[in-house]
Amino acid sequence: MSPLPVLNLHLQRTNPTLFARQLVKACHEIGFFLLEHDLPSSVCERALSETRQFFQRPLEQKMSIYYGHEPSFRGYMPMGVENTEGKTDGREQIEYAAEYGKIHSSREKEHFYHRLRVAENPWPDTIQPSLRPAINDYVNGVLTVGDQLRDALCVGMGIDPTHLSDKMFRKKSGDEQEPNFWSMKLVSYPPPAKTTINNESDTEYGVGAHADSNFLTMILQDDKNSGLQVQTINGQWIDVPPTPANVLICNIGELAQIFSGGYLMATPHRVLRPQNSRISLPLFYNPKLDHVMECMLNPEAEDLTWNRKGQNQWLRKENTLMGSVGENSFKSLARSHAEVFKRHHKDLQILSDGRIQLRKNT
Repeated sequence: MSPLPVLNLHLQRTNPTLFARQLVKACHEIGFFLLEHDLPSSVCERALSETRQFFQRPLEQKMSIYYGHEPSFRGYMPMGVENTEGKTDGREQIEYAAEYGKIHSSREKEHFYHRLRVAENPWPDTIQPSLRPAINDYVNGVLTVGDQLRDALCVGMGIDPTHLSDKMFRKKSGDEQEPNFWSMKLVSYPPPAKTTINNESDTEYGVGAHADSNFLTMILQDDKNSGLQVQTINGQWIDVPPTPANVLICNIGELAQIFSGGYLMATPHRVLRPQNSRISLPLFYNPKLDHVMECMLNPEAEDLTWNRKGQNQWLRKENTLMGSVGENSFKSLARSHAEVFKRHHKDLQILSDGRIQLRKNT
């Protein structure tokens, strides 16, 4: 039996009211749930297989799409370059995000976070051309799932879904459609040294405890290994079991917390290095980059009782929650990749509370 709520996306079509109620309950009480989806199994299995093949390649081939050469934090990241809460993560990964084409050049007023748009995703087409279509098919499918969950959250909290779908997640720019600012990781967690597997105090974390900065996260992972842990309200860590390809692990991020006035909480989680290598494909679902999220919760909505205790589970002074999608996204990347931030964004500085600002001498 799963320690997390299990939802089935098919119910969203057959009984949308009941599905919305179940979804909001899960996101309010723990902020994590398992979702049985209806994406083609071939799409999910192919994405996992292609990702696994990439990480089995020699380091020099993986470094052909190294992320350190560009300011947008996209590309391959070898072991030891990323940190969470100041501690080095025990994983290697590729990071991709929404592409904007010529849209980025049409702005009259640029903000520092618009630098995240000025890039194309670096694909290893010369060594593994099959990775690009496999991941693009997976991304397109999961974004559709994200749209359905977003609308169901609105229904469950008495909010008109069109307020989000029309105003926050879509925006026209000339003749082009500006995408939502999604991002994703293709992650490989190698096992720790055998001498530390059974000693938690010595086990390296794949990623340390944190809460996600985005709106909604959806994760596809190996069906034999996990290592993902979720922190409950009372501070205990519970294990998320391995899940098959027809299940996505989903969790709420900081932007959804702001959107719901704290009714939905960005729940802390972490990953322990598994005993065997693990592949994980988290996709971070977001509104458009320029949107500023505000609380839209209807206080008169029915059935919205506060059942959760410990409201400040992960709020702390060194992590200001920013409603700006661009600022919150840039904050997370800058903190996790200090060397790239220092190399390519010398005119910016990170304040102690996580905010980004221009240096005074620039």
